Amino acid sequence: MGRISNQVLGDAHGKVGHIVFRLRKGLNIMGKAPNKSTKVPTEKEKAIRAKFGLTGQIARAIYSLPLIREIWPASKGTMTMCNEIFQANYKLINTLENLGSILVAPNYGFNFANPVVTVGATSVQLVTDPLGVDVGVDTGIEKYQIMCGVAILQNPTLESWPKSDVVSFKSIQHNLDLISNIDQTANLAGVDLTKFSGYTTRTAFVCLLTLDDNSKVVRYSVTVKSV
Repeated sequence: MGRISNQVLGDAHGKVGHIVFRLRKGLNIMGKAPNKSTKVPTEKEKAIRAKFGLTGQIARAIYSLPLIREIWPASKGTMTMCNEIFQANYKLINTLENLGSILVAPNYGFNFANPVVTVGATSVQLVTDPLGVDVGVDTGIEKYQIMCGVAILQNPTLESWPKSDVVSFKSIQHNLDLISNIDQTANLAGVDLTKFSGYTTRTAFVCLLTLDDNSKVVRYSVTVKSV
């Protein structure tokens, strides 16, 4: 793999002969194009490819949420943040049939008491006990709360649709309340609602964020899976 700097004619993209060019974090990187395999893939290879594709869908959906991008650590070297999210989740995901777990937010978020995530026909709801005063929230700084997440969609109602898809969502911003039960709902709309409604199996993963007066993320929770 090579890098190109000080390009006179600008950045290079795409494939030229047996060389592939791509742009990553401001650097032009070139490498040899992969050879096409003529062998029939084994069941293990098919499973790895399926897991890779599913993780890519999930990582892109998580990365599409601006507030979530604030809380993932800055990536090192030439690796993008989306790739960081991909790597963190690839270790946790199993298969479409047995999803396992995923991380909407990074590890080490604060915990809930008795969280329940419910997926409806057009929405996702998070209900949990009050946060309480022992989670370390500073109400002098943290003023609002919001729920963000992704839904993994399976079993399309139309044969022409992909076997699976992933959509992201968020609730509206609420005033932070430490002593009342949390009840937040994200209503899907537009293209995301069309996708959401077009699959019969929907699994949601959500986290709760606290925000300051400028709607910047201060703290985040663990990721919770729908029932």
